[in-house]
Amino acid sequence: FLELCQKQSIYFDPATEDLETIQHHTVDFLGINQYYPKRVRAPRYQWNEETPFHPERYYEVFDLHGKKMNNSRGWEIYPKIIYDIAMYLKENYHNIPWLITENGMGREYEEQYMDEKGIVQDDYRIEFIGQHLHYLIKATEEGANCEGYMLWAFTDCVSPMNAFKNRYGLVRIELNDERSRTLKKSASWYQTLIDKRELDLPDEIYK
Repeated sequence: FLELCQKQSIYFDPATEDLETIQHHTVDFLGINQYYPKRVRAPRYQWNEETPFHPERYYEVFDLHGKKMNNSRGWEIYPKIIYDIAMYLKENYHNIPWLITENGMGREYEEQYMDEKGIVQDDYRIEFIGQHLHYLIKATEEGANCEGYMLWAFTDCVSPMNAFKNRYGLVRIELNDERSRTLKKSASWYQTLIDKRELDLPDEIYK
């Protein structure tokens, strides 16, 4: 990697004392924000040498046919990626301690899933979280050094790119003067998960 950076003139050119500082002050743990995979393949065309460096010099995006999608965000849903990440860290990075610092499901127009009591029936979010946790637990059972999982997010939140267009929370925030809040179905499910410390979902949800 360092040789590649030097070749492309993007190496940070450290002094000897900089490298010594890095060597003696390695990170304590790694935090990973994970929502979707990015699939790539070898590039089919010659890179224009006059173009400034970009990592896409070495790959092009690959669109997997038949992939499962969160169409609200245009993101692929592939829960096994958490297992793949865990095994990669275990095998290639000395099984450094790490944790999931963000993982969650954003959806548009969640009001369409409200029941007669005004509770959002977000089974899609329960499925998303449940599948990802299933593979994360499987990874830890196989020796991955993951120390935690942080859900994004507790409540619906403002995105700098789309305001409240996509809702991520276990708790719904209404955009009224009171900013009233209601628990979604996923909130009760997640509370039970915390209390019981058991991931109990139908077998078909893990497929």
